[in-house]
Amino acid sequence: MQEHAGWRETWPIYLRYTALSVAIVAVLAAIQVRFVYGVEGFPPQLFVIPALVGLLFGFLLARIRMLASHTHVLRTFAAITAGAEAPGERAGDSSGDHGDDRADRRLLEAAARELDSDEIALFRQRSDGIERIAHWASDPARPACLIKERADALCTRLAADHLPRTLSGDEVGLAAAGRLDAVRVPADIPESVILVSCRRGRALFRTPDAVARSFLGLCAEWLGMRLTRSHQQAVIDEQRARHAREQRRAQITLASIGDGVLTVAPDGRIDYANPVAAQLLDRPYDTLRDRPVGEVLRLEDETDGRPVDPLAGDCRDPGHGDLVLRQPDDTLQPVQLTVTPVQDIDGTPRGHVLVLRDVTEVREALQHMAYRSSHDDLTGLCNRRRFEQLLEQALHQARGGGSEHVLCYLDLDQFKLINDTRGHWAGDEMLRQVAGMLRSIMRPQDHLARLGGDEFGILMQDCDIEQGSRMAVDIASEIAGMRFFWEDNVFALSASLGVVAVDATAESTEQLLRHADTACYAAKDSGRNQVRVYTPQDSDLADRTGEMHWVSRIPQAIERGEFELWSQPVLALQDGPLAYHELLLRLRDAQGNPVSPGIFIPAAERFDLMGQLDRWVAETALQWLQQCQTRGQELPVIGINISGTAMSSEAFPEFLLEVVRNAGVPGDRLCFEITETAAVSNLTRTARFMQELRALGCRFALDDFGSGLSSFTYLKSLPVDYLKIDGSFVKDIEHDPIDLAMVRAIHELSGIVGLTTIAEHVENDRVGARLRDLGIPFGQGYGLAMPRPLSDCLPATTPRTDRTVSDARP
Repeated sequence: MQEHAGWRETWPIYLRYTALSVAIVAVLAAIQVRFVYGVEGFPPQLFVIPALVGLLFGFLLARIRMLASHTHVLRTFAAITAGAEAPGERAGDSSGDHGDDRADRRLLEAAARELDSDEIALFRQRSDGIERIAHWASDPARPACLIKERADALCTRLAADHLPRTLSGDEVGLAAAGRLDAVRVPADIPESVILVSCRRGRALFRTPDAVARSFLGLCAEWLGMRLTRSHQQAVIDEQRARHAREQRRAQITLASIGDGVLTVAPDGRIDYANPVAAQLLDRPYDTLRDRPVGEVLRLEDETDGRPVDPLAGDCRDPGHGDLVLRQPDDTLQPVQLTVTPVQDIDGTPRGHVLVLRDVTEVREALQHMAYRSSHDDLTGLCNRRRFEQLLEQALHQARGGGSEHVLCYLDLDQFKLINDTRGHWAGDEMLRQVAGMLRSIMRPQDHLARLGGDEFGILMQDCDIEQGSRMAVDIASEIAGMRFFWEDNVFALSASLGVVAVDATAESTEQLLRHADTACYAAKDSGRNQVRVYTPQDSDLADRTGEMHWVSRIPQAIERGEFELWSQPVLALQDGPLAYHELLLRLRDAQGNPVSPGIFIPAAERFDLMGQLDRWVAETALQWLQQCQTRGQELPVIGINISGTAMSSEAFPEFLLEVVRNAGVPGDRLCFEITETAAVSNLTRTARFMQELRALGCRFALDDFGSGLSSFTYLKSLPVDYLKIDGSFVKDIEHDPIDLAMVRAIHELSGIVGLTTIAEHVENDRVGARLRDLGIPFGQGYGLAMPRPLSDCLPATTPRTDRTVSDARP
């Protein structure tokens, strides 16, 4: 606040009025003495009392003047503050102004009149320059000095000075401005505000007294309060607008959210509910406010139906059962509830926020997913995963309570024929019809599942092996009596079934399924449409169980890189280079011991795994040749065996042609061995395949020749280079004249058709000498060279042919 005018500012007024009063009283006293009392002389003592009277009277006049001025200032300021016209103000002077602007103009005008100013203005110094807030001039036609462009230097100077003060316009580069009175406006705003008054012309010689100048301070204070109030109001308005925007945004967000949201006061009554909540509660939106939340949100435990308080801790317990919402029409709707307490910063409870979610679709989707994960899409039966769970439960019951069950493994006999000749649609329809028939004859307590392809599993609950065997025979009879109609064709069906007891002696569900599968395939090999019961004493089934182990073991060994390639050379029985190195497949068990090929090869052939082995051998052999070629080593000729399974496949020949073309290895470094049986089984396809590979430079050997004499006529159709005589004829030629005659005949026939003969199973020197006598050029066997790792065939060397079998063995 501005201080009131003190002695330092008001002493000229007191001096002026005192001097004037003393002079007047002295003159009056002199006139009275001279003219009234006729005294000729004027003794000084006569003027003491008049001087004191004049001094007192002058002081009283000055004080009256000060009081009158203060009264005038206060009346003027009060009138302006109240919005009325100030004394002496002409109506219509501010007709163009309104509200706060008009009041500011009146205040500036009153201050200018009190200071006898020609111009007065209010400036605010902002970061981007000077801004003129308000302005008044006595003569609007006269060019103003206190305009923004000319007041920049003034306000910059005054902003750093101690105000209030009076200075000349020359001091700030405003020569035409005359005298300037400036005061800082005490406003609680970020910017500095200055009130400047300008006097020009005759007003320069009329210096305002202290009272008038104090009016300028009062105006500054009043304007500062106005600016502070306006600034605070602007801040409040901005906060209110921001709060309103946030509130609208929150309302829009809550209205748009897919969950029902309820805000509950500490007394348990609803403060707010979004439209989704009103829809879930099936009540009008306007009727929810101020209602007790427990009255409209009726929750129950889905398990036992007991009511649940939505604000109690039990509904937020993770171990609590699923919740359902009881609607006004008593229908139940599954929901999920989330309750969040709301607190102030100091921890004072302010109620709760409840989020209610309709989980009907989620639960239906989960149920559908659970059904899909445990059932077969085609037949609607249990799938293998679910069936294994049911079998595990049955095995647990058998171990714990001594109950007995029966597992039946069923495989359709004609599915592949129908699927291949009539298409997958026919095969799918046949599976659906078989599944429907099996479902119709099953007991209510039994479980039926599709295990994959045309394989079904049946778990017969609470029955012994004899009863289960009879039921399996009945099932086979029912399937045999079925007829499948597709378009204009009628197909008779049959199935092979394997049965195994589920009792306390079973080790695991995997073992039970393996035994049932083994019995099923034994029944299929026995002539189909058979039922075979697994017993541990059945040696045939025990052998098959051992072979079943390789169904998973062989793919795992390929993936883990446990197979190895070895080579056994085909050597010249006379002087000369070797023909090629035949690749042999080897496997080591978990302890690193070699596994005889006679163990896993029959299993691979039985369970259609030879195609995977043939692909691995071909790819690995070609990669090895590529590595040798990269190192600049001389490439040997290697012989790769192709199984009959691979030759009967349409995909393998195309695969082999592609990998040979892409390998970048000379084709004359490859010799493919094909068994006689595989070659003649599909002569046209085999001949075409061999011609395509021969075009790349590859060679061919007909392996195990002689096992079927009827194959002699096919030699003219097969473009082979080598004829390998089956070892069963070679190993006994020194004792058996018939074998000797057979070997001689095959060799002579081979020479007639232009093929090179190779004798297999050359086990000793005597057999080798006999073969040389017959003129057979090449031989292979332990008596000539033992198999070695493939890497040992580099560099290619020809072992001595005159060493004994004992020398050849490692």
